[in-house]
Amino acid sequence: MTRVRNSWNKISEHYIRNYAISTEIIHYGPLCPGEDKLKLLGNLKGLRLLELGCGAGQNSIALARAGASVTALDFAEVQLEKGRSLAMEHKLDIKFVACDISDLSQFADRSFDIAFSSCTISFVKDIEKAFSEAYRVLVPGGRLIVTDMHPLQYILDEVDGGVSFNHTYPYTPIEMRWSWDFEARKGQKKLSAGFKHYVRSLSDYHNALVDTGFGVERILEPKSTLATPHKGFSQEIWREYRYIAKNLPITYIMLCRKPK
Repeated sequence: MTRVRNSWNKISEHYIRNYAISTEIIHYGPLCPGEDKLKLLGNLKGLRLLELGCGAGQNSIALARAGASVTALDFAEVQLEKGRSLAMEHKLDIKFVACDISDLSQFADRSFDIAFSSCTISFVKDIEKAFSEAYRVLVPGGRLIVTDMHPLQYILDEVDGGVSFNHTYPYTPIEMRWSWDFEARKGQKKLSAGFKHYVRSLSDYHNALVDTGFGVERILEPKSTLATPHKGFSQEIWREYRYIAKNLPITYIMLCRKPK
């Protein structure tokens, strides 16, 4: 996780500059409709919301604008700095905390109404621990929303207008190592940062949530769209993997609830 944290710190400014993400509409991931279309969260006014993996705070801003009292967590310090600056710019009171989402020990039991994690859980090795911690800090009846990139788009490549497998289906989690490369701007060197994440089946996530005690109320695999709040990365995927994007979901969403 240290390597991934350092890599996010390294690319933070480049990521923000290259991949525009809305601060007005809550997003669920690349090529995915936003909350304005899906309407999954309902009225957030006055609810205590914990964002698990806030990045540079774009969703934190959108969630706070919707009325939630937001505590935003991330383990990358530079990302948190960007989030704090963004919140000040928008005159919003958001608490940004350096924290690994697998260890929420600094937060009391039953202290949040909603936990929201967008495009973070695949970086976590021990998802059972992360889900258990989310369960602990939620009030009875509290909700957990988990989204990430769909596993199918990681194990397929485009070939001659179709697809081929680059990995077998993730019956057991696949650890993928890769680099994120950004072209050099004038007066700067090309930037490259190493990452790793885990490709899991949806059943792995579903069963880990159920084993923790959550009820999984809905699983969504939305049809890809460029009309998304997660703009820049969506355009890149659409440009480079259009056949996959047109024929397969790029993002999944799981809506979960802690029993009362």
